[in-house]
Amino acid sequence: MLAFSAFSEETSYNDELDRRIYTLKNKGHFPGVALAIIKSGIPTYIRTYGEADISNNIPVSSKTVFELASLTKQMTALAIMTLVEEEQLSIESKLVTYVKDAPKEWENITVNQLLSHTAGLSHRFEETVNGTLLLDYSVDDMLTAAKQTPMHAKPGTDWNYSDQGYFLLGIIIEAVSRKTFAEYMHTKFFKPLGMSQTHLLDQKKVVPYLAQGYALKNGEIERNRRVWQFGLTSHFGVMSSLDDMVRWEAELANPSVINRKALEATWKLQRTFDSGDSCESWGYSRGWQAHTVEGRRILSHGGYSGTAYIRAVDHNFSIIVLTNREDTQDSLSPFALGWAAANFIEPTINADGLRCWE
Repeated sequence: MLAFSAFSEETSYNDELDRRIYTLKNKGHFPGVALAIIKSGIPTYIRTYGEADISNNIPVSSKTVFELASLTKQMTALAIMTLVEEEQLSIESKLVTYVKDAPKEWENITVNQLLSHTAGLSHRFEETVNGTLLLDYSVDDMLTAAKQTPMHAKPGTDWNYSDQGYFLLGIIIEAVSRKTFAEYMHTKFFKPLGMSQTHLLDQKKVVPYLAQGYALKNGEIERNRRVWQFGLTSHFGVMSSLDDMVRWEAELANPSVINRKALEATWKLQRTFDSGDSCESWGYSRGWQAHTVEGRRILSHGGYSGTAYIRAVDHNFSIIVLTNREDTQDSLSPFALGWAAANFIEPTINADGLRCWE
């Protein structure tokens, strides 16, 4: 099923790219896909495929609301760097300044280490029962669990992707701004940008056009049961539609509401990884994976719920992929659709994705 969005009259239809994406959608067993190509902030290709809700035969549209998962991190990083540019915070500020009764092991953790996943923290930290998440977590519950989670390494000595670190960045944003994370993001970014469908995870909220989530298990699609509620979700909690994410990307391409210096600071490589022959450099910046290929910067990040975002900064285009099938190691990644679209626009970008370690 192929549906056209409100942007259709502004976009150029392309049969070949549609076939590529549709083939990958079927190969990856994605129930639904929403994909956009944005050049210099202007959408040139908006397509939606498949179903947002299989049980009720509801097709995906550009208004379908998806769980962004870890695409939230680039927004959280931007919020932090905005506070830095406004001189309300320093990237060298210590975490313990904002957290009462913090573990001794946290005393040297800086804001920048949290942003770059070099704080030595573990990834997952929420309390579970026999490995299963609970239904409800208050902010205090989460902070208590974070304090009790063993360190992965000494701060500044290793890189370890960490939801825990980005949760703690949310704690800092709330302390500095004196607003909840949701209130800060809404008033600072979402409302000024007209992102009316964008909000933080709230299981009680009635959300029009909400996509149902699925997982691929043993070759079959099943419901993924992501029904938990968290008091603070600065690490994975933004919900949004393709229409709103196109607005977000248009602002990143040509900032007027967002502080440009804060935005560019999120792109700067903080932790370099070993590169092979295909990239000059790659690593983690602040909320983005950062790559340099043939002198051109390419940023990317994914989300476990089935999302992918590619920003070819120096090529002046971006790809946004939203799906409702979880991303797991044994199934086709949503990035497969994103890199295929990027390759279609810029053939020097590998259709199979950047493999900077080779």
